[in-house]
Amino acid sequence: MGNLTRRGFLKGSTLCLTALGGMQLALRSRPARAEWVGDRFLVFVFLRGGMDGLNLVPPIGGPDRAPYEAKRPTIHIRTSGPTAALPLSGNFGLHFAATGLHELYQQRRLAVVHGVGFPLEHISRSHFDAQDYVDLGTPGDLRTSSGWLARHLESAGQVPDTARIPALAAGAAPPDSLLGRRDTMTLDDPSSFHPNGNSGTQVDGQPLYKLSTMMTLNQMYAGSGALELAGSGAATTVELIDSLSLATYTPSPGANYPSSGVAAGLANQAKLIANIAKRGLGLQVATLDYGGWDTHENQGAGDQANLNNNQYAARVDGLSQVLSALYADLAGSQMAGRMVVVVQSEFGRRVRENDNRGTDHGSGNPMLVLGGRVQGGRLFGSFGGLGDGQLFQNEDVATTTDSRRVLSEIVQDHLGNDDLASVFPDYAYPGPLGLMPGDPIFANGFDGAS
Repeated sequence: MGNLTRRGFLKGSTLCLTALGGMQLALRSRPARAEWVGDRFLVFVFLRGGMDGLNLVPPIGGPDRAPYEAKRPTIHIRTSGPTAALPLSGNFGLHFAATGLHELYQQRRLAVVHGVGFPLEHISRSHFDAQDYVDLGTPGDLRTSSGWLARHLESAGQVPDTARIPALAAGAAPPDSLLGRRDTMTLDDPSSFHPNGNSGTQVDGQPLYKLSTMMTLNQMYAGSGALELAGSGAATTVELIDSLSLATYTPSPGANYPSSGVAAGLANQAKLIANIAKRGLGLQVATLDYGGWDTHENQGAGDQANLNNNQYAARVDGLSQVLSALYADLAGSQMAGRMVVVVQSEFGRRVRENDNRGTDHGSGNPMLVLGGRVQGGRLFGSFGGLGDGQLFQNEDVATTTDSRRVLSEIVQDHLGNDDLASVFPDYAYPGPLGLMPGDPIFANGFDGAS
């Protein structure tokens, strides 16, 4: 059974029911919704732990290559041999294990934004604070009572009553980016979902356990108060998920999700997102968490091709496989143009490797943006440089792009929400980087394949 150890619950902002099979359902205060086919949605992938972006997108030439090798004598990514960086634009490359992402870059579906982070006065190397800054969308303010994705959904005015699953947290618990959103569905492993574990006797074609469970829930929440209405809505959602048969989902041809390794769980969660997106249930935002990036020691030598002995490379490989499969899955159903995927970590790592052949907490980091409408095959923003006097506090890649600028462009130009002041309060949006087409409206039939 899931648990409710969420900071948002302690704040009293969200109240959840927990169902069997690793699933949590936010209480609804409104009746069941009819199905609605949504147009656009965002998948936010949070690489928790502080992903080393300098080795994901390393300099492979130009003035930064020499200081990069000098400051990372063991772990720097090579420019030749089996572990050579995969070339991007200009003087940068992609980690050798990110072959799927590299193919998407070549297809102009993946863009990279340099030097993403927080304003200088709010930079934090604390996992807890920095992750909250990302989730809440209010760097420097940890008192915020709602997450930025929740505020987007609240202010967008584009989620009608007919949307049955507007917000999905694919994982064991909803992230704080959805804090305050009461209709978020949280589902970790659809293969284990069922109202009860024993099929039992059939009554009118329905398993007795299912009828018994749903009768109990409906009896518990038969009143007209706020709690009763919310519980009734949750019971209805349990029935919805059971009827979708999520565990039997078949991805589109060519969508090869990894079934083993460090990203097997992430792959199952990404398949869940694709499945629900295809069913026309009004999906607007979905979240994925992928941890394990706190590589203080034995991060992996740059010439170490064996993923079993290279923890960082194994995680990059898993991320690359999952995102490549997710894109192929949606493209195979003519829906890639409806999806944008954003990949962010709370901070990068320091430029110098430490004595344990790892890296410590840093600041500036690349952000990945993927989707059928993304102006991919390009590097955006500016790289602060690795030479003398260019590093933040003589340690980190400098932050040159506020993460909220990237997210604001996607919220406005992909999701069609112009109320950026509500989504990111106290942030003055300076305008787009050019990640998305200028016109946020596109034909429903666009699949992003051209």
